[in-house]
Amino acid sequence: MSLLSQPVFAVEEGLPHAPVDLFSVFGFPVNNSMVAAGIASLIVIIVVQVAMRAPKLIPSGMQNFVEWIVELMSNFLESIMGRETMERGFWFFGGLLVFIFIGNALALVPGFGTIGYGKGDGFWDFEVTQPFLRGANANDNLTAAYAAVFFVMWFYWCFRAIGVKGVLVDIFGSKVKFPNPILNLTFVLIFFLVGLMEVFTIIIVRPIAFTFRLYGNIFGGESFLDTIYRTAPNHFLATLFMIPAYMWEFVVAFIQAFVFFILTAVFTGILTNSAAHGSDKDATGAH
Repeated sequence: MSLLSQPVFAVEEGLPHAPVDLFSVFGFPVNNSMVAAGIASLIVIIVVQVAMRAPKLIPSGMQNFVEWIVELMSNFLESIMGRETMERGFWFFGGLLVFIFIGNALALVPGFGTIGYGKGDGFWDFEVTQPFLRGANANDNLTAAYAAVFFVMWFYWCFRAIGVKGVLVDIFGSKVKFPNPILNLTFVLIFFLVGLMEVFTIIIVRPIAFTFRLYGNIFGGESFLDTIYRTAPNHFLATLFMIPAYMWEFVVAFIQAFVFFILTAVFTGILTNSAAHGSDKDATGAH
C-alpha cells in the first residue's frame, strides 16, 4: 500500500463503483481503469510484435504460442459462424477474448487498487481511496463499449452473410407451414409479434446484459477480495485467505472473458452459420 496521502474525494464504503479520474489530456479525463486498459493493450501489442517480428516457417517459442492461440480461436469460431464470417470478424472476437482476459488478470496483480492516495497513518493503517490502477473491466463504460461495437458489427456481419432480406425473414418469418391458410396467417402474425420482441431484445436487452454481466462479475470479484482483506482479524490471516481467493478469481478472469467471447460468437453464428451450411448443401448437391 502507498503512504501517499492526498484526500480529494469523499470516501465510499468498500470499493468505489466508478473509476477515479487521475488526470486529463486536453480536457479529456483519464481514469484509473483507462490506464489499466492502456497497459493491457500494450501487453498485447508487445507480445505480438515480439512473437512475429521475425516469423519462421517452422515456428518456435513465442511465435509458436501465439500461432497456437490464433489457430484454436479461428477453428472454434469457424465451427460456430462459418469460415467466411470468421475471417471477417476474427479481429474482433479474437482480440476481444485476449484483451478481456489480460485486463481481468491484470486486476489481480499486486498494486491494482492498493497503491494510490488515501488516508491514515503508518503502513498498516493506511487506506487507499484513490487507487492509481483499477481493473479495466471493472468499468461499465468500457464493457458498454464492447457491447456497442459488437452489435453494430453484428448487423454488418449478418447482412453480409444472408442479406437484409435474410435477416428480416429469420427474425419475422413464420417457421411453420400448414395447408390451412387461416392457420398459416395465424402463425405469420404470431411470428411477427415474436420478431418484434426479438428486435427489442437485440437492440435493448442484449447490450445491457453484455455490459453488466462482465462489469458485475469483475467488480464483484474485486469487492470479494477487498471484503476478505477488510474483515480478516489480522493481516496474516488476510494474506492466508487471499491465496485461494486469488486463485479462484484468476479462473473467473478467464471464464468471464470466454463467456463474453462465446456469446458474441454464438449470437452471430445463429444467422451466419445457417448461410454457410446452406452453401455447403448447394455444393454437395452440385457434385
